Amino acid sequence: MKSQAMRTIMLIFALGVYVTACAQSFNEISNAIKQGNASALASFFQSNVEITIKDASNSYSKSQAEIVIKNFFSSNQPRSFSIAHEGTSPEGSKYFIGNLSTSGGNYRMYVYAKTSGGSYSIQEIRIEAQ
Repeated sequence: MKSQAMRTIMLIFALGVYVTACAQSFNEISNAIKQGNASALASFFQSNVEITIKDASNSYSKSQAEIVIKNFFSSNQPRSFSIAHEGTSPEGSKYFIGNLSTSGGNYRMYVYAKTSGGSYSIQEIRIEAQ
């Protein structure tokens, strides 16, 4: 009976650590966007990332995607970013929708990520003019 209770406690503890690690990485993604830090954001990219900026959409390798985001941030220096909504898909992917205010205008930003090894791996970013 004691070993069953101990296993349950250990499982709850491990789950708590996992949830905390995932939440922290989502905060890091948000902070990278706020700072316009393409390198920090790219550290969360999958090997291939779907990026849509305004009406242009393409699938990029991780290094190409970093350049695309860096070019966007250099033309649109972030002034502020706030998450308006976040959730989890039925498949387990996590997403957030945020409002990005930049030197070049205001944008709605969608970020979709999958959990991988206790952190998030970004699979898609959409940036639409507001």
